[in-house]
Amino acid sequence: MKNLENTFKEIKDTNSASTKQGLEMIAGKETTKVTESLDTLHDAISHDTPITESTLSDLTTAIQGLSIDVGGIPMSVAEVEKIPDLKRNLEIFKEIQGGDVSNSNKLTFITPLIAESLSKHKGDLYLNGLTTISDNAAEHLSKHKGDLYLIGLTTISDTAAESLSKHEGWLNLRGLTTITDTAAEHLSKHKGWLGLLGLTILSDAAAESLSKHEGSLGLNGLTTLTDTAAEYLSKHKGTLYLSGLTTLTDTAAEYLSKHKDLRVSEAIRTRIDTFKK
Repeated sequence: MKNLENTFKEIKDTNSASTKQGLEMIAGKETTKVTESLDTLHDAISHDTPITESTLSDLTTAIQGLSIDVGGIPMSVAEVEKIPDLKRNLEIFKEIQGGDVSNSNKLTFITPLIAESLSKHKGDLYLNGLTTISDNAAEHLSKHKGDLYLIGLTTISDTAAESLSKHEGWLNLRGLTTITDTAAEHLSKHKGWLGLLGLTILSDAAAESLSKHEGSLGLNGLTTLTDTAAEYLSKHKGTLYLSGLTTLTDTAAEYLSKHKDLRVSEAIRTRIDTFKK
């Protein structure tokens, strides 16, 4: 169990010993430092004595040592300050915990506890306001059943990719422009429609992994492919979206002509069709 000392935690049970709504502090060493610093500051003001730089520095340091419970995660004051639109995120957190996910697409931040609540939602889930996701949050979301939209993600760890590969339903990761070879290997195991529509670069190793994906695969952000990547992707079973392709070597075009369900532009289709027998 996590140590919650020095943490501001939301009061949820208004029938408990504390009848006030809002935040309560779980006392600890750092809270004592804050109290002592405030007492020193109060004495200086009361007795009209100079406030030293040391006193203010001690207070600032003590406050930075406190934590605030945000969606079930204790975070430092400095970390909380970096969360965009914190107030609105917390409001949506409460809605989600009450079973209302209608505003989930407006979230810009998510904690594992909130991700766990969202994973229980039956139906499509839109979380397009997120630009990053923790490994723990991804693990919870992987248990959601329904289409999952995370098109705002600009980066994803290999561990998060492994978790999301287990998700059942459409998985849209359109915001990713690059992924590691390891992440590609993990995501290739996803069953169903996989949207990597924002990828602008695909290594040969990643192409080999994704060629093993079972289901529709969206790679519309790619404008070209190496001959080796084209050879691998030609073996993909399912609909393959490559409508962004603008250039191909004859060798690559010949490889792609062997794919059974390829979606490309008219110009590229014309080139590929010349190699069909």
